[in-house]
Amino acid sequence: MVRFLVAEKSTRVVASAHWTPGVAALFLVDGSLAFLAMCSAYAFSPYFHVLAQPNRLPHFGQVGASVLFGLLIAATSQIFGLHNPLQARQVWPMFIRCLGSVLLAIGGLAVLVFAVFYSRIGRYILAGSAFYTLALMAGARLLIWRQSEQRHQRILLLGAGRTGQEVKAVIKQSGLPLDVVAFVDHNPQLVGQAVGDNAILGSRLALKDRCLDLQIDEVVACIGRKVSEEAMTQLLECLSLGVRVSDYASFVERNFFQVPVENIGGEWFLQADLELTHPFYLGVKRLGDVLAALAGLTLSSPLLALAALALKLESRGPILYSQVRTGLHNRPFKIWKLRTMRADAEKDGPQWAEGGDRRVTHVGRILRRTRLDEVPQFWNILRGEMSLVGPRPERPEFVEKLSREISFYNQRHLVKPGLTGWAQLNYSYGASAEDATNKLKYDLYYIKYTSLGLDFQIILRTAGALMKGSR
Repeated sequence: MVRFLVAEKSTRVVASAHWTPGVAALFLVDGSLAFLAMCSAYAFSPYFHVLAQPNRLPHFGQVGASVLFGLLIAATSQIFGLHNPLQARQVWPMFIRCLGSVLLAIGGLAVLVFAVFYSRIGRYILAGSAFYTLALMAGARLLIWRQSEQRHQRILLLGAGRTGQEVKAVIKQSGLPLDVVAFVDHNPQLVGQAVGDNAILGSRLALKDRCLDLQIDEVVACIGRKVSEEAMTQLLECLSLGVRVSDYASFVERNFFQVPVENIGGEWFLQADLELTHPFYLGVKRLGDVLAALAGLTLSSPLLALAALALKLESRGPILYSQVRTGLHNRPFKIWKLRTMRADAEKDGPQWAEGGDRRVTHVGRILRRTRLDEVPQFWNILRGEMSLVGPRPERPEFVEKLSREISFYNQRHLVKPGLTGWAQLNYSYGASAEDATNKLKYDLYYIKYTSLGLDFQIILRTAGALMKGSR
C-alpha cells in the first residue's frame, strides 16, 4: 500500500547523511560565524598591517587558522549540545554552552597551531575571536528563536484516539514551535468534544477545506497503519494544496528522533530501506573503531593502573569481570569491564543495574561516573565484537524476557552493539521493561538512519556527556 510517499521520501533524503535541516544549518552557521569572528579579530588587531614577525602566523596562515577555528567551533558546539533541536530554549543555559564551546575551541586552536605550525596566535587575536564568536553565536540563536516563535507550524491531527492524544502530549512537552490546532475524527461519539483546548471536529467537511479554513501546515494521520481509500484520497487532496502529510511514525521520527515502536508493524522495516551492509560505510566505521580502540587503550592505561590499585585496596575480588552479552545477529560474546560492584553482587541471580545501586562500591561509583569502567570494552571493539557507536549490548537473560514483552526488541541486534549510542544520549539510565521500550525507540532510529554523520554526532555529544560526568 502506498503510504505518504512524499513525506517518507523527504525524510529518507535527510537521513542519507543524517544531518537534519536544523542541525546542518546550525553547524554551518556556527562555523561561518567563528570564521568571520577570527577574520575580524585579525582585521582589528594592531598587528594586522605589520609584516609577519617571528613566532607569529604569516598572513597566509591567518585564513587557515580562521578556517580551523570555524571547524573547531562547529565541533565544540555539537559537544555542548548547541545543535540539539530539542534543547530547552533558555537564554542563560544557552549562553553558558556558547561560552564553553568558545573556550574549548580557543584552547584547541592554540594547541594545534603551536603543534602544527610551531607558532602562536597573539592574545589579542584569541581574546577578540572569543568575544566576537560568543556574541555572534548567542545573538544568532536569539534571532532564530524569535523568528521561529513568530511562525509556529500549525498541525491538524487526523484521529482523536490514543495515538492522536499521544502526539499532542509529545508536542506540548517538547517546546518546539508546533501548534496542534484541532482534531478531526469520523467517530460521532467524539465529535464536538475536546482534547484539552483542542476541539474534535467531524468529517462532514472535506479535510482539504478544514486545512484551508484553519491555515494548516501539516496533517498527521493518527488512524492506525491501515488507511481507508476514502481517507487516503482526502490526504492526497491536502497534499495537492501544499500541506505536508505524514503518518504518526514519520512525524515522530522527523521531529523527536525516535521510532514509536508501539505504533509500527513489520512493514516498517521493509519501508525503512535499511542500509546496514554498505561496504564503504562498514569499512570506514571499522577503521575508525580500530583506531579509536588503540588510542583509548593506550591513553587510558595509566588511569586503568590507578583504578586497578584502588579496586584492590577497597574490596576483595577481581579487577576485571566479564559477562555474556548478545551481539550482532544475536551472537553471544563476553564483554569486559572494570568491576564496580561487590564480588557477591549477583548471588541471587542476574539483576538489572539501577541508578544509585547499593551494590556499587565507592571506587566503582567514581568509575561509573567517569565511564572509566567501560574502557576495557575497547578490547571487544578490537576483536570486532562491538563498535564505538551502536545500541548497548544486553544480557541474554534479559533479551529473552524483553523479546517476549516488547515488539521488535530483537531487531536492535541488526547492527553491532556499541560503547555509546543514540539511546544512551537521549534517555536516562533505565532498569525496567518500560525503560527498555523507550530506549528501543532510539535504537531503532539509529538503525534506520545509521550513517557516518550520525556516528560523528553521537561521538561528539558523548564527549560532552563525559565532560558533565553524566551516566
